[in-house]
Formats: sequence, C-alpha cells, structure tokens
Amino acid sequence: MMDKRSICLLIICVNLFLVIWLVIVPQPLMLETEAPPVASAFYAAPASAISSASSFSNNNKPNQIHEPSRYNFSYNHSLVSLDKAATPAPLATPSPPAPTSTSTQHTTKSSQLIDLNNFAYVMNQRACSADIKALILVHTAPRNVEKRSIIRQTWGGPIIEKSPVRVVFLLGALPPEEQSVQWDLTQENNLYGDMVQGNFQDAYRNMTYKHVMALKWFHNNCPQAKLLIKVDDDVYVHTPQLLKYLTEPTAATSTTAATLIQSSTTPTASSLRSLLGQQHDLLFCRPLVGSRVKRSYRSKWRVSFSEYSEHYYPPYCPGFAIIYSPDVVFRLYKAAQRSNYFWIDDVHITGIMAQETNTTITSVQPYILDYWDYDLLLSGQTDLMNQEFLFTSHSIGPERINALWQLILMQNSTRSKMEAS
Repeated sequence: MMDKRSICLLIICVNLFLVIWLVIVPQPLMLETEAPPVASAFYAAPASAISSASSFSNNNKPNQIHEPSRYNFSYNHSLVSLDKAATPAPLATPSPPAPTSTSTQHTTKSSQLIDLNNFAYVMNQRACSADIKALILVHTAPRNVEKRSIIRQTWGGPIIEKSPVRVVFLLGALPPEEQSVQWDLTQENNLYGDMVQGNFQDAYRNMTYKHVMALKWFHNNCPQAKLLIKVDDDVYVHTPQLLKYLTEPTAATSTTAATLIQSSTTPTASSLRSLLGQQHDLLFCRPLVGSRVKRSYRSKWRVSFSEYSEHYYPPYCPGFAIIYSPDVVFRLYKAAQRSNYFWIDDVHITGIMAQETNTTITSVQPYILDYWDYDLLLSGQTDLMNQEFLFTSHSIGPERINALWQLILMQNSTRSKMEAS
C-alpha cells in the first residue's frame, strides 16, 4: 500500500495536471441551453428585423438583457432638476423633446432607437447651420473629461470656429448612483454647448445605441452637411487638412468613391480631396476583412451562435475613425432601426448593415497616421509636409495629441512665413 507521502504527491500531480489542462485546452463550445446565465442573457420574443439578415437568430430580444448596463434611464429633459436620482424608464413612452430641425422628414418616430421605444435626449444641441459641410461626432465616455478638454484645445477648438466644420461629443446616461458625475457633465455642457447625451446607459454593450444615435442625430439635425465623421475621443483629426479640402474643392469628378480609388494607383492629395467631395456611396475607413467570430468564454469579444451564427464577420470599419456620405448615413440608420440589436457596433453598422444595404467600404488606410509615423514626426525624423493624413490611429493619449497639434501649428507658421517672403 502507498504511504501518506506518496498519496499526497499523487494528489498534487493530479491537481497540477487539471490546472494545466484548463489553461491550455480550449473550452468546448456549449449550446445556449447549456451556457451559464450571463452568457445567454438574450431571450424572449424576436424583435423586428430586416428580412434578409439571416445571420441573426429570431430568438433575441436584447432589450431584456439581465445586465444592468442594458437598461435605459428617463431624465427630466429640461435639465433643470438634476438633483433627483434617475430611475429606470417607465413602461409608458415619455414625450420626446421638441424637434431641433424640420428640414428633413424623419424616417422613424423620434422616440425610437433600434429596440428602445422611449429613447430621448438627456442633453441636446441646436441643429447645424446651413454652412456646415462636415459634422464630427466624437464618441466619448462620461468620465473622459481630459480627452474632451484636449480636443477642445487642439483640433476641435478655435481653428474650427466660423468654419464649415462642427464638433459634437456623444455619450450615454449614468446610473442613479452617479448623479454627481451627471451634474459635472451638465456644467461642462453649459460651458461649452457641444454635448449630446442619450437616455441609454453609457456601457460596453450599449455602444450600438450610441453609434445609431450618431446616425440619427446627423440625419435629423445636420442633413445638409456633406460628411459625417465619427471618431473616438482618443483620435487626432487633422482638421487643418480637412478644412483645406472642404474650402478648396476641385472640379466635379467621378460619381462614387470606388471609381476614384480604382483610377488612382497611389494616394494623392487630389484623390483625397475628390473623395471628401463625394456626396454618394462613401463609407470611408480602414476596414477589417476576414475577422473570425470569437466563441471562447474566455474572450472579451465572445459572441454566441444565437447572437450571430456565421463563423466570420463581413468586412467592417473599426469605429475609431469613419467617414460617411449623407446617403450612406440614411441607409445604415434606416436598416439599423429595423434590425435586431447586436452589441458590437462596428460589426453591426458598418459590416452587417452595410452588407444588407449593398454599401461598399472605401479604404482610408493611406490617410491614417500610425503609431510609428507620429513617433517619427514628434522626434523630428520625418517632415510633416511629407505626411498626407486625416487621422491618427486610436489610443494616442492627450499628451501626444497636444504634441502633434503644436507641431502642426509650428509647421503652418513656418509655411506661412515662407509663402509671405
């Protein structure tokens, strides 16, 4: 018989083997009925969907998810009484705020946002003036005060005053226990007048609501603009370059963005200016192609088969920087309003809905300044005059945004002096 020491050693070895097996071996996919409750939070009757969206299950009702982050809140839209805690929205549909624009016919009632029938704005802004050619909608989180501040001081600040470009920040609502943060947001908005807030909670799985709110706000409040530019709050937008292209248009060119790309083997300032001048069929981004759906329960991006049944996503735009022409905004907004909710907003709007509406993505890759590019610029190893770009990649941080802005100001000053002499 084995002694106690041998038995203990055997038990330790078995446990060690089990730990190694759990770490190394991928967990098998489980059916939705076998999944733990947090993984199968979608249930109940189907929401209305586009008839051809076969990749979605008809058993989803995402508005009934158990996670608190998916509940929307009802606030006093006058913004006068914010001392009372926000409570979950009542069953009755609240009266929507007064419309800010009558220049276009709404495709859906103002209180609908995908599967939310009581959507309303907690904070809203005036509609765009007739001279606005490009609306930049910045997706931001309530607590990202520093990121909003650096944008207002740099590329979204004085340079766009009295210009055909406007910047508006988009965010969702806060839960009742964070009323102090909501109060701070109200004061910030009173000071700058550039924030739009929806009454859905600002949370990870609610980003599709924010994305569709962006399309909705543009369509209802800025329909005369030529471009919608959607960016994250950690991206630098080269507004001096954008203003140059918007205020110095070229002669009429091809009808669609695709023909311009096909007719130019190398990216040039002329082709970029022409692309930005297109008013039809422009969905301009750095697309991801052949992205596999994550199924492992250990993945942050895990998607169940009931949420999306295909193995690969269609080509889609990462949300850090996307440019839309007005007709594409209208098509994607209308399609999203009729679709089932899917929480990965980039995939849903610019991938699945774009595919459903036969919208083609045009690559903005040549006009994105990547990490190594702006490192070379900031270190003085390359000249800004040799860089033709519209955006930086995301997550560059407020310090680098400010450093890049100062470099651009210095470069523009030097160029002006050279031209004057």
